[in-house]
Amino acid sequence: MPFKSIKSLTFLALLSTSLLQAQFEFGVKAGLNYDSLGDVDYTDLAATDLSADSKTGYHIGAYGKIDLLLFYLRPEIQFTKINSGFDNKSIGLSKIEAPILLGYKILGPLSVFAGPSFQYILNEDVEGTTLTDIEENFTVGLQIGTRISLGRLGLGIRYERGFTDNDVRILGLNGIDVDGRIDARPNQFILSAFYELKTRSGGGD
Repeated sequence: MPFKSIKSLTFLALLSTSLLQAQFEFGVKAGLNYDSLGDVDYTDLAATDLSADSKTGYHIGAYGKIDLLLFYLRPEIQFTKINSGFDNKSIGLSKIEAPILLGYKILGPLSVFAGPSFQYILNEDVEGTTLTDIEENFTVGLQIGTRISLGRLGLGIRYERGFTDNDVRILGLNGIDVDGRIDARPNQFILSAFYELKTRSGGGD
């Protein structure tokens, strides 16, 4: 048998053994998002480069988790409502997010994690302001953070920054025609609580 075939079979055998011994978990999660969108740039007003204010939003969803020795893989799916603001206006973004996180168990219940977050923006709204549609509905960001598990309950905190350049164009403000752009990439801290619904060991019921 060729050496490459032996290596491939050995890798598949080790992977299958790890998966058979793995622990599968799934549960629900919810929490708060503290988001600050990028600068607001008015191109036809004297006062340019106004900064967006941070406000609190929320998220709710579910997760799965596969434990493999010191590491784990944790895919999530959630609905997120982001709130930010500028010039006394409230900006709202609603989206579906699917983070895929790789975690490392540091000590006991404490772990760190990182991974991409795939997002689909459902809608955007700014009170008293006329907007165009957002430039990109599908975006990708990076999340990095830490969590602690205490039995079935757990808490986590993470930071997220968007990779995809994404703007919303401002066409009107308080009934006045203006021209400007809002940087809609996420730039947020996320606090989550999660609850484990069920755990199953590989190879068992």
